[in-house]
Amino acid sequence: MKHSTRSDRGLTRHVVAWCWAGAALIGGQAHAQNVQYAPGKVIFDSKCVVCHQAGGKGQDGLAPPLIELPGRYAAHDEGRQQLTMTVLNGMFGAITVDSKTYNFKMPSFKAMSDEDLADVLNYVVFDLNAKHDGAKPFTAADVKAMRASPMDGAKVREHRDVALKSIGS
Repeated sequence: MKHSTRSDRGLTRHVVAWCWAGAALIGGQAHAQNVQYAPGKVIFDSKCVVCHQAGGKGQDGLAPPLIELPGRYAAHDEGRQQLTMTVLNGMFGAITVDSKTYNFKMPSFKAMSDEDLADVLNYVVFDLNAKHDGAKPFTAADVKAMRASPMDGAKVREHRDVALKSIGS
């Protein structure tokens, strides 16, 4: 009986494809299990990732990384206000994070629901940040309370200095 090399290659390709698909599925499930705030991740991926990039790593000159400061902010009242004001009202003006300057105009997301904004804040604080000791989850009520005091993006930027002092930076 003659053995066909051509069919062996076809079979090998199918086996390899199934192995890759299985690995991707298992890897995807493992990653999904690490995400505490999945609704927030969906929002982040649709609204925030274009500037802040996947995993919140930031984009030089445009949008700062979200992998450390938000977790530290969330453990202090002034910092929690800063995070909430920023997503509600946007922020513009130059800021420095880790010796890099960012001069951008973050848009306001006040058209989103209080619950959606709380979800995305929780995703950023608890799923993207390694340092969130003492932070408690944001609630829709937290966002609603800040919504009652609207401000422009320049004022949000000014408040950032107060928030940084509150966390010792």
